[in-house]
Order: sequence, then C-alpha cells, then structure tokens
Amino acid sequence: MTKFLVCSDLHGDPSALDLLLKRMIEERADHLICAGDIGINHLGVQRDRLRQLSIPFTLVGGNCDLGWAFSEAGFQIPPRYTTVKMGIRTLFITHGHLITSWQEAPLNLSSHDIFISGHTHIASLKHPRGAPILLNPGSASSPRNHQPPSYALITETEISIRGLDTRKQLRTLVLK
Repeated sequence: MTKFLVCSDLHGDPSALDLLLKRMIEERADHLICAGDIGINHLGVQRDRLRQLSIPFTLVGGNCDLGWAFSEAGFQIPPRYTTVKMGIRTLFITHGHLITSWQEAPLNLSSHDIFISGHTHIASLKHPRGAPILLNPGSASSPRNHQPPSYALITETEISIRGLDTRKQLRTLVLK
C-alpha cells in the first residue's frame, strides 16, 4: 500500500526540511508531495537533499518559487499543478495561489479524488458532499491561526494531518 507524505510552505527552512525527511522515514512514506513554496534556492535549503531522496517526489511551484533556477540543479521548473494516481483516486496537487479551488481545476474531479493545495499556511481536511476531498497540509515552517507546523499522510484507507514536531494527529478522515 502506497503512503504519501504531503507538505507545503517550507519557505526554505532547512530545519523543517530535516524534520520532514525524518518523518518520512518514521512514517515509512513511499512518496513525497510538496504543494509549493518549498523555497529550494533561498534561505539555505540544500538542493542536494531532494536529489538524494530514495523515494519518488512530486513538486508544484508556489508563489514564492517563481525564481527557481532548476536547470542548474538538474530540476525542471515545477508546474503550477500536477496529478498522481492512487488506485481509483486522482490526487490533484497545486499550490493554491493560481488555482484556488477544486472547481477551477482544469480536469473534472469526483468525490473520490483529493484536491491538495497549500498557500494559506492553515491545515484543513474536509470532504464536502459531492466534492473531492479537500486537503491543505498546513505549513511545515510558518503556520498560521495558532496551528503547529504540520504535514499530511495519505493512504488508501485514511488521510491524517499531523504535527511536524510531535507526529500527533490533528485531523483524520477515514476513506471509503
């Protein structure tokens, strides 16, 4: 069973990246998804850390990532959105500054799919009737609304948002 670790809004914080990579090992994640504003070229984040990952990773560009010089790092400029398949579900990933809601996605999303965005720095997990599951993992480095730094885990049976410092579950949704 595939396990995705989802993060957003690192903003180049090397200690948050170190802790996320530690959580990936502890959680036995198979795939890293970053919903933008990783800040790989500024504030000291080491590009080599992502290049050396032994698992697949998916990145989308955020509003603070516009100046990335990926060609020199061996990366391509990340897209504004992408998708990943997980069984019957499509995970639609965007930062949230250009595509602000699931209705604006350039493909039809069903109630089985997951719309992942960041940008607000506020963790949330909702499944409105007739809509896809809406996931914002919050910010790994600078959360808002008095929330702790956070990340999300997605498996075929559950989505949870966890505190980055403690791994404590903050929100959970059982998938049907």
